[in-house]
Amino acid sequence: MIINLDREPKYSLYYIGSIIIEELKNNQSIPLEVLLKKVRTKIDKNLHIDFLYYSLDWLFLLSLIQVQGNRVELC
Repeated sequence: MIINLDREPKYSLYYIGSIIIEELKNNQSIPLEVLLKKVRTKIDKNLHIDFLYYSLDWLFLLSLIQVQGNRVELC
């Protein structure tokens, strides 16, 4: 993965992915809307949903999460 030096570190997939995993460790399964709200409160209230989707895709490819309906679960 190439690191983008022009963007703030809080918008990196690594950081957003760590927030998602942290939230899933507390609640084994979270609805997508609730997860977006929690991530936005920790990072930035104006965080675009695409950053969340890219991070979820990355975590899914690493087999760390799974999606069941509209809920995100930790593997």
